[in-house]
Amino acid sequence: MDGQEGDGVATPFSRRRFLIAGTVGVAALAAGDGLTGLASPASASASLVQTPLPSSAIPKYQTSLPTFSGLRVNSSSFTTSFVEFPQRVLPASVYPSGVPGTWVWGYQVDGRPANWPGYTVEAYQGRTTTVTYVNNLPWTATGSHVQPLLTVDQTIHWADPLSQMGARTPYTGPVPAVAHLHGAEVPSQYDGSPEAWFTPDGRHGKGYVSAAHTVPNGTVYQYPNTQPATTLWFHDHALGITRLNVFSGLAAFYLVRDEYDTGKAGNPLRLPTGKYEIELLIQDRLFDTDGQLRFPDGSNTAADLNGPPTNPATHPFWIPEFFGDAMVVNGRTWPVLQVEPRRYRFRFVDGCNARFLSMNLTNAANAASTAPPSAVPFWQIGTDGGLLDTPVQLNDPASAGALKLFLAPGERADVIVDFAGLSGKSLILTNDGLYPYPSGGPPDPALDGQIMRIDVVLPLSGTDTSYDPATDGALRGGHGQPRELVRLADPTTGTVASGVHVDARRQLVIFEQDTVDCAVNATSNGPMIDLLNNSKWNGLRDGTDVPIPGAKEDTTGQGNWMTELPRVGATELWEFLDTTPDSHPLHIHLIQFQLLNRQSVDAGNYVNAWADAFPGGTFAGQNCDGTFGEVTYPAGEIIPGYGPPADYLTPNADGALGGNPAFGPYLNGPVVPPDPNEAGWKDTIKILPGAVTRILVRWAPTSVPVDDVEAGENEFAFDPTTGPGYVWHCHILDHEDNEMMRPYTPTA
Repeated sequence: MDGQEGDGVATPFSRRRFLIAGTVGVAALAAGDGLTGLASPASASASLVQTPLPSSAIPKYQTSLPTFSGLRVNSSSFTTSFVEFPQRVLPASVYPSGVPGTWVWGYQVDGRPANWPGYTVEAYQGRTTTVTYVNNLPWTATGSHVQPLLTVDQTIHWADPLSQMGARTPYTGPVPAVAHLHGAEVPSQYDGSPEAWFTPDGRHGKGYVSAAHTVPNGTVYQYPNTQPATTLWFHDHALGITRLNVFSGLAAFYLVRDEYDTGKAGNPLRLPTGKYEIELLIQDRLFDTDGQLRFPDGSNTAADLNGPPTNPATHPFWIPEFFGDAMVVNGRTWPVLQVEPRRYRFRFVDGCNARFLSMNLTNAANAASTAPPSAVPFWQIGTDGGLLDTPVQLNDPASAGALKLFLAPGERADVIVDFAGLSGKSLILTNDGLYPYPSGGPPDPALDGQIMRIDVVLPLSGTDTSYDPATDGALRGGHGQPRELVRLADPTTGTVASGVHVDARRQLVIFEQDTVDCAVNATSNGPMIDLLNNSKWNGLRDGTDVPIPGAKEDTTGQGNWMTELPRVGATELWEFLDTTPDSHPLHIHLIQFQLLNRQSVDAGNYVNAWADAFPGGTFAGQNCDGTFGEVTYPAGEIIPGYGPPADYLTPNADGALGGNPAFGPYLNGPVVPPDPNEAGWKDTIKILPGAVTRILVRWAPTSVPVDDVEAGENEFAFDPTTGPGYVWHCHILDHEDNEMMRPYTPTA
């Protein structure tokens, strides 16, 4: 993958062509009885009218990048509060007189000042971190400045603390929230599952758990920190409103240290530390003329990058993907970082709702170019799950076609950049990632095509003796280094590594339902829902009380039916066939996995065969007037939300579980191994359209050798088979909020 195209992987067809290929919803009939979502026109959206601020009116490179060196939280037990506060996100000149800043929600960590992002937590392998989370967010009735700007669409499945689900008015009650530590090996009780939310007035979701008695508006989580050093982050994960809560500022870094990557000067790996190690949380936003956050809901469509809600008679305020063209790093628009001419370590997180970032550093004079050349190489030393065996060069200035740093929402990259020889230079971190990726257009080189500026203007303070990725070789396998990565996949060939036994194979379809043909009109035409294996959150065939055949009900009273029930200790091959026009960053909680390969597929003919396997019948669906109700489908037509067409547990002709026709007959390209910087442990991976993406997933810690665990053996320091369970989902937040998420739990 080169930042824009997957090598040898074809992109399928447009959204409208997908409808033709899949014959979705052509039999939509008049509304039947008793199904939610049938309603009158929506009332007003956000309760506070906003005047859009063009992002071009925001001066760039006026504020300094906030950094956390010397301020990180390294206590083993502390409180983190969810709070509302004003922050100078924009340059001071943008705010009208009397406006203290942009009102945001954020984390107040261990008594540090409240901030977006929250102050970084620094944890240590083998030492448990206990966090008491307290939800102190105000809501409209208690004087919130933020909630009146957010439109919670109550027609999608969400936390719903006041039991208003289906209402076509925005929610204005107490705010549900819960923190998820993304990428962590944790018991499911402390994973921050979508149903584990709690409100400031003490209401709890069905998955709520606390390790100890605490205040009603709080919970206590215990993170064992058993995994090796890596870049994690924590963010909100409340069911159906993650996109709004994260947009409002609920995100922060969580760095795990170990005996090799200690974060201290003189660490065995000689990695840059202190002020030379910098976190970069990159997000995109929109603002109004008062300098406040603005999330599109259909009220200002002329000023939105992504248009109005695509199916307003079904979901009056939900939009398929949020994009903003004001780029924000560590809570500041287009900030400036001053550096010395030496090596720095950057911890990148793509914290955007939906935007993929394809980045390099270019000389400031080239920043407005549509293809800005790289001025300095990046050396990626780590992925989501920790250090690579050897560094991977990206953004090679000598090669116009070099791999770029390319991240999807939720992905992280650990990168070293050497500014030696660049004294006096100003460099712009640019982005040329298509949005939506890869079916959309390029960013504006003068706006969302630029992210931040780095000025190499500080004097060198002593000789730089830190690790040089260009010359110093491997980071693993040598004296004073961690062991080489345990390999489930051979990244050079894209095949299963020697000695690895695959216990189960699953073939899962990524599916998008657009407006049914008979409901397409001037206001309804576009995506209505994206689904994992055509299954909704609860695992029931939509509009019925019938579970997907092969599913099992959770044992904690949440009412969810799960189809992914791997044995602890097992290694499984998961294959995803993406029939949509977009790439989806798939994230699996609890574990890290390895990318095996990708392979082009004839998605159009596969969708036709997939449709042929559906039996027909009456289920929930979109009617010809655009509302959601009861629909009768003929045999041979895709039934959205039905689940797979066959029994999930009956192997197909490829020997795979999942309930779908075999992928094998439709593969039409060579196997494409991972890019070198994808050849490590991952918890979030780009699923490419028109391709089968294969990952090897093992329910064991990353450090356990291949021969030291088998199905049925638990090598975690806790029992992952207990508690409310885990989830896997698309990390485009607008997708996961609208059903593109499934619960799962390991079994004994």
